[in-house]
Amino acid sequence: MTLSVYLSACPHCDALHRVHRLPFGQSALCSRCGTPLYHSRMMGVDQPLAFALTGLLLFILANSFPLLALELSGRVQESTLLDGITALFDAGMWLLALLVCCTSLLFPLLILSSMVYLLLPLKLCRPPWPCTTRVLRALTTLTPWGMTGVYALGVMVAIVKLRDMATVTPGIALYAFFGLLLTTIAAQLVFDAHIRRQIFMAVAASHPLPTPAAKSAQESPPTRLQPTALRTGLLRCHTCTLLVHRPDPPTETTICPRCGDTLHPRKPASLTNTWALLLAAALFYIPANLLPVMTVIRFGQGEPDTILSGIQHLIQSGLWPLALLIFFASIVVPLMKLCILTFLLLSVHYHMQWRPRERTTLYRVIELFGHWSMVDIFLISILTALVQLGSLTTVEPGNGATFFGMVVVLTMLATKHFDPRLIWDALEKTDGPTSR
Repeated sequence: MTLSVYLSACPHCDALHRVHRLPFGQSALCSRCGTPLYHSRMMGVDQPLAFALTGLLLFILANSFPLLALELSGRVQESTLLDGITALFDAGMWLLALLVCCTSLLFPLLILSSMVYLLLPLKLCRPPWPCTTRVLRALTTLTPWGMTGVYALGVMVAIVKLRDMATVTPGIALYAFFGLLLTTIAAQLVFDAHIRRQIFMAVAASHPLPTPAAKSAQESPPTRLQPTALRTGLLRCHTCTLLVHRPDPPTETTICPRCGDTLHPRKPASLTNTWALLLAAALFYIPANLLPVMTVIRFGQGEPDTILSGIQHLIQSGLWPLALLIFFASIVVPLMKLCILTFLLLSVHYHMQWRPRERTTLYRVIELFGHWSMVDIFLISILTALVQLGSLTTVEPGNGATFFGMVVVLTMLATKHFDPRLIWDALEKTDGPTSR
């Protein structure tokens, strides 16, 4: 039986809400912590499918033509997206090259391909293709790691930085890449919860699942709403957002009946994993700022630059906006993530009840801006491939870039493993377990 009232649990504070239809273009926010919960429904699968297909076409164009061309003293050097990766491999920075390859090429391609794989059967009115739920889980996991926007910012920074050194000419791939950025953002915006629900309904219609022991909260909501899903005996699926009744007595593993993901009251070993990743990132942060990240060799001479010395050179050259951008992305953001995560971990450990809404907002900030620190890594890969003019000017990557890339990855993983619902558990006398 279809019910008129549905439930939604906030992913950051676990508060329960009734789901209502919204006017087009509006969003529902959690009344407890302010986290966006869901948006108004979009018009079918046509929009996300069109954006995803266009993005794949632009992806091919962006990798088939030169991205930038550098002219200095009659010599011209062209660079493609793949050249930045191969230049890092040739310089012995295989770990950094793998990171750039995954975040700028592989993951964006998988994200767009996954959308087409999921949406095309719906458009053709055909049964879903095999492994649809697995593809959707992979899409949810990969989305934060597709950094097309950060790479585009790195390209703009490279153009501004090189304009006083030589003549920089944009290639066809640059325009295709910015089109790819816009279509990817649009596809992710319209690929909302309503589209995901359609996909799961199509899977259920073509492959009916056996009735699970734990029924969905949308099919059998509790008679009395409690403040949180955990206190009501519900588990929230991170992949499809479905609320599922927790078995009584609790079992070691509970499987989501809609997408097959494993459900937990809280992220397993959240505090332990976050502390380990955070401490590792803090250790890598020291050599990332002390070792050179890049060396610009002009006429056979050059001095290695660290992140701070590079910022100083930009200031001396009068490029204040660019210096501020690099300072914010490479110094402020990583340090901010380390400090905020440390504060959140300590606040949970000591069961602080001080301003939980503000602490949740801090978590959302580092979750939103954490990946923008990759702009310095992308800038190094672009300059390494583009500025290879022999005895005139050459750019070589430094070991500090590898350590800095590890800092970005580890802080992003630490943010992902931290469970912000633990912030609110100090205010609730829950009987359910919380993984620490």
